[in-house]
Amino acid sequence: MTTQHNAQQRTAQGLPYSLPRKPLATAVLLGATLVLGACGGSGEQDRGHASTLNNSFSGVAIDGHIARSKVFIDTNNNATRDPWEPYAFTDDEGYYGYNPNTDTNYCAADAEPEQQQYCLNTVSSFSDVVIRIDGGYDILTGEPFIGQLSRRIDARIDSDTKNTVISPITTLLTSIEDNTDTSNVLNALGIEPSDLDVDYLNSAGNGEVHSYLLNTAIKLHKTVTVLSDRIDDNYEAMHDNTGMPNDASQSIYESLAASLARPEQNLDTTLTDNTQLISILDNAEDRIRAIYTQRDIALPSDMGSTDAPNKHARAATLAAQIPPVVNRLLNVLDVSMDQGQVLGNARALEAVVIKAVNERAENDTDINNAFSFFLDPGNDSKLETLRVALSDDQADINALANNDFTGSDFETAQDITNAARVRDDASAFTNLGGKQLKISDLDLGFAPNNLNDIELELYFTAGGSGLSGSIIACAKYIDGASQTRLGEGNFRGEVLNGFWSLLGATAENPSSYSLLLTFDFLGANYQAIMKPAGETAISGVNYQQIRFDYDGEIRVWHSEAGFAEQTQSIPTNAKDCEQRLPSRVGL
Repeated sequence: MTTQHNAQQRTAQGLPYSLPRKPLATAVLLGATLVLGACGGSGEQDRGHASTLNNSFSGVAIDGHIARSKVFIDTNNNATRDPWEPYAFTDDEGYYGYNPNTDTNYCAADAEPEQQQYCLNTVSSFSDVVIRIDGGYDILTGEPFIGQLSRRIDARIDSDTKNTVISPITTLLTSIEDNTDTSNVLNALGIEPSDLDVDYLNSAGNGEVHSYLLNTAIKLHKTVTVLSDRIDDNYEAMHDNTGMPNDASQSIYESLAASLARPEQNLDTTLTDNTQLISILDNAEDRIRAIYTQRDIALPSDMGSTDAPNKHARAATLAAQIPPVVNRLLNVLDVSMDQGQVLGNARALEAVVIKAVNERAENDTDINNAFSFFLDPGNDSKLETLRVALSDDQADINALANNDFTGSDFETAQDITNAARVRDDASAFTNLGGKQLKISDLDLGFAPNNLNDIELELYFTAGGSGLSGSIIACAKYIDGASQTRLGEGNFRGEVLNGFWSLLGATAENPSSYSLLLTFDFLGANYQAIMKPAGETAISGVNYQQIRFDYDGEIRVWHSEAGFAEQTQSIPTNAKDCEQRLPSRVGL
């Protein structure tokens, strides 16, 4: 049996099936207020040594290549961007500052406004700083990138600031300063210092895959992701306080690096040893708790103590199974591995990681089934079927992640293909310039004191390539209102500005099943991804279904007209938006 049916029942009414109800418009408008809070640090901060020189930076972010990620100079090494720290975004291919594939200098004096958002520039030069990557979307999987990547550089050295590779491997070394420790970590990974500068998905500049480095990097970050998630769930104040680390991933990387810095260590041995993983979790949690104490924030129960005994055990058990799955899907010995093989197998792996991160109960049989499926030596043909099904634009990782990987609907090749594909009636996004899209949450609540009315209307303008451009959006958000009172935090209309891009689209294939939206509000940046979810009829009305993924939450909203030609002027203020999105509940 599959859990996808229950998910579809919930999403048919616009309800999430992963995280608590929190639509995009709310997250954009209310979450932005977090940037107005007080600034602060972690207690272990490096200020760097500044001089008054103009300095630009360029590089690439890779787990898979990470599009539209925030890249910033962490001048005080507190694992979050403080308001004074320079930042930019990676482009649709994961580059910032300069894209060698298109020969585009985003920091050029004549760069267009859309290009300038990818320029990382500062008037100061620091002798020792950390460049960090946070958020965005993994181009390989089309899914949100979870966690943070980093690299420590000397910004006085041109080779450090230009064409910098930022990967899970460089992240592991960010906290290591001793040369002997660095050598020990590299030996544990089986790599050389020069490997830190290799884009393992484009190792020779022609799309060649470096299978060993790919395996190592993916193994690192996916294991860290599972470990970090359990700490994130317990230490929620990290998400709510300016100056706090965005998540626990950097603490996990630091603890893992300290473990591997001992002589004669091995990465796979460490990552599959429950005892070592629990120790890494304990040490990472201690770092997070020290930050809480330094900032005088109330501490939750210590997951590694008598306050909450054995709370790290399940996370360690799940994480220890990630490396064998990576080794099965991304074999280090497969020197002939190409981009097509990487694509399908990386997406299959992502489904497993999503299941592990979203586990709702101890010893969830669904995730156990998934690990058994991928590690069963007799499943080679099924794994190949799954790889092929996930290797093109119609792959649906979240549908696969919501399957329980067993039963009568996951036996034949056709079953497995169906479990990993978007619905046949879902159409790819294309030619969005000059189009508009109105999407609605059909749940209107009930009178008298729980009225809901949530809608977005998006207006698309194309850039030169036609594959990306700018966007204006009208947002209406009414949740839990009464017939006589709108209620705090609700609004009848607001204007949002931002950019859009079709992930993975090219001039030869200008369509995509993943539409990335980037909105700016009050100086902060928020991202979501839209995917087509097929058609449906509700109360005799035909709708196109549009799936929104935002910050781990998945919602399905509905559109009567779908993408239509713009027939009216683009709105410029809240009053325009109120007129475009009239109330459906009499408010």
